[in-house]
Amino acid sequence: MTKSDSSMNYLEIMSSGIAIIVPAGFVISVIYDWGFLYALNLGFRDVPTTITDHFRTGLVWFPYLIALVIAYYAIEFQFQRVERGLTEEEIVSTSKNPERLKKFREGPYKLLTWMAPLGVLNFLMIGDAVASIFPLFLSITWISFAGWCYSAPLIQIRRSRFVQLAFTLLPVIVIIAFFSGYNNAVEAAQSKPIHVNVHLSVNNENIEGKILRSFDKGVMVMSPEETIKYIPWSQIKLVENKDKYVPFRGFILKYLNRPEKVESTAK
Repeated sequence: MTKSDSSMNYLEIMSSGIAIIVPAGFVISVIYDWGFLYALNLGFRDVPTTITDHFRTGLVWFPYLIALVIAYYAIEFQFQRVERGLTEEEIVSTSKNPERLKKFREGPYKLLTWMAPLGVLNFLMIGDAVASIFPLFLSITWISFAGWCYSAPLIQIRRSRFVQLAFTLLPVIVIIAFFSGYNNAVEAAQSKPIHVNVHLSVNNENIEGKILRSFDKGVMVMSPEETIKYIPWSQIKLVENKDKYVPFRGFILKYLNRPEKVESTAK
């Protein structure tokens, strides 16, 4: 194979990968936006989203995906270095008590497997207070359920490996995408709100509230009465952020410069 043929193969692989990744990323973004709107008791029929909005959503979740992949490989390589590059079978087989070591190493995963359904039930009982960790518990619960479905030897023989992986992983991707958008909406509305003043060009009206999200054709704001308003950009003259900019100063400086409590001496 010549160098030019090798380059052509690489280009074909890259073009095929892009042809798969772009539509898949778009679908993930739509699921993310669905979760975002669902958390606010809205749907796509209530908000005029565009294809641009869904592609821009990819800019929200894609950096976190890259960071997650980097963190995963960093942890994986660290464990491989500590275990001197040995495989799981090699570590167990060289132990004085292989059976006991195998059970010990499988313990954390089995503990998570038992805890995950309790975490799902906890979300159903408490609600959004534990929504941030719910996707993890639901994903582990689904993976355990899928593994149980394919635990019979005959099913493993008659069903292809591709079908088994698709049945296991596709719902996990949907769960993570949906509840990432869901949690982003909860943060914007409750835990990490951005307070704004929206000055309208019509009648010089001023709307105060929390900005939930900016769209291609408008902005979504939650009023102090916790009602959600969608305002088209054509009606907006200015969006003013009411929160002061506070730079990150580190934990030490933040602790040293903490405001002291002032006791009132008025009688």
